[in-house]
Amino acid sequence: MSDCPCRVLETTKAEFDVCCGPIIKGSKKAATAESLMRSRYTAYVVRDMDFIDSTQVHEKHEVFNKEEALKWAESSEWKGLEIKTTKKGQANDDSGLVEFVAHYKDKTSGTELRHHETSLFQKHNGEWKFKEGNVHGAQPVKRLEPKLGRNDPCHCGSGKKFKKCHGA
Repeated sequence: MSDCPCRVLETTKAEFDVCCGPIIKGSKKAATAESLMRSRYTAYVVRDMDFIDSTQVHEKHEVFNKEEALKWAESSEWKGLEIKTTKKGQANDDSGLVEFVAHYKDKTSGTELRHHETSLFQKHNGEWKFKEGNVHGAQPVKRLEPKLGRNDPCHCGSGKKFKKCHGA
């Protein structure tokens, strides 16, 4: 790989081996929250889920699913990274926000997609780590209760079928 997928320098096209490569390989630490964000994007492109896992804050109740992340990385043709804004996240800060858009194409459907997120990064023992992300745009609706069929009893307790009561 010659040009770095993160495209940190659009005009000079930095090489992978001097841009994100050393950060992913562990021979260099990310100096800023944005440089960690760029290297994490690049890790998805080169399918290095160990790097993704090692560069995030691990909460006791959360588990990073490497297999699902790898499936997403493999089923995507990565088109580019766009950094929208950064707040703090410099070498002397302890936290920072990076808003970005990752452009990709789903290999199965051929659909061009974008992942728009604002990510929170924090320093842990002097190293930048991904803490959490807020995805922009529509999120899939998750039903908390089982779907109520039209012939099921109405949820109000009237004794009527749903279609004749609140489903009308």
